Amino acid sequence: MGETAAYEVWHGDTLVGALWDVSVDQPWFLCRFVPAAGWDELGPLFGAQEEARREHFPEHLIGAIAAVRDLGVELRPVVGGEPIRPWMIYLNEGRSSFRY
Repeated sequence: MGETAAYEVWHGDTLVGALWDVSVDQPWFLCRFVPAAGWDELGPLFGAQEEARREHFPEHLIGAIAAVRDLGVELRPVVGGEPIRPWMIYLNEGRSSFRY
């Protein structure tokens, strides 16, 4: 594990968590998510999205994916660079991934 997170995950002015140990498995960026205080509010949305993915995106759970996408989560690099607005992001305590 590196000494510094690669990205902070923000929802508006709220820090949701940090992404560590980023690697690439095209087209996905794989990482480890460590939650912050803002996770308490958004965690249930990401949990519902993860359930949809586990169940292979059944129609009755598709709304969870749209709800996460519509959050407008922003990834801010910890060490310089421009913020990223992923168009798909999965956050779970532990393993996470995103695309932009």
